[in-house]
Amino acid sequence: MTDPLPHRALYHMQILKSGGDVADIEGEMAFEWQDSCDGWSVTQRSQMDFLYASGDAAKVGWSLTSWESKDGKRYRFVSRELTNGELVSEFRGDADLSKNGGEARYNKPDAHETALPAGALFPTQHSLKLIDLATKGTPIPPMLWAEVFDGSDKDGLFAVSAAITPLSDAERKEADQRPQLKGVPGWHVSLAFYPPEGQAAEPEHEQDIQLYANGVVDRMVLDYGEFSILGTLSKIEALPKPNC
Repeated sequence: MTDPLPHRALYHMQILKSGGDVADIEGEMAFEWQDSCDGWSVTQRSQMDFLYASGDAAKVGWSLTSWESKDGKRYRFVSRELTNGELVSEFRGDADLSKNGGEARYNKPDAHETALPAGALFPTQHSLKLIDLATKGTPIPPMLWAEVFDGSDKDGLFAVSAAITPLSDAERKEADQRPQLKGVPGWHVSLAFYPPEGQAAEPEHEQDIQLYANGVVDRMVLDYGEFSILGTLSKIEALPKPNC
């Protein structure tokens, strides 16, 4: 498997399908994935302008800063959501999967614990497992069902169904125009997110991403049912690997 590429990426976000209360969306998302020797440090930030059918508008910001050990057993997180510059929610804590299952410990906004089931994954480990399955091409087609914890809400746990399919020749040629993606295998990954109990017939939301073997994503569609958002890679730079 290709080693993950520590990198910083910027995505242009725009409305793909409007509907419900949402008339238009425009903004940016930044993603940074760094090798910290004993773990992966990841920062995601988005700032988007929402225009609603009523004529009202809002600036919606979201961020998730996390550290995940390379053995996939330990995780720390801070998640924030803002509307028009005002903090709406903040979640902070850590999690451990060193036993058969594990637990997440929140210390903000209130102290509580969430049990994590056996086989649960943290986000980077989930991404690496998807890449490994895609690279091996098994099962055919490669698919993965997993419960993933990221700390982005009061429970932070969700079930994810993933299906992996090849890129088209045109998408492959377009990716080869970027030095960081030239010759790097890539795939479509369709992700459906469910409550952790796994009893809901319909996903809460879905994503379709173009994921490459080095961990870079160059296109994404975030589908929330009534509306969807298209994210396209506008800038990427490789980050130096540490001297561990």
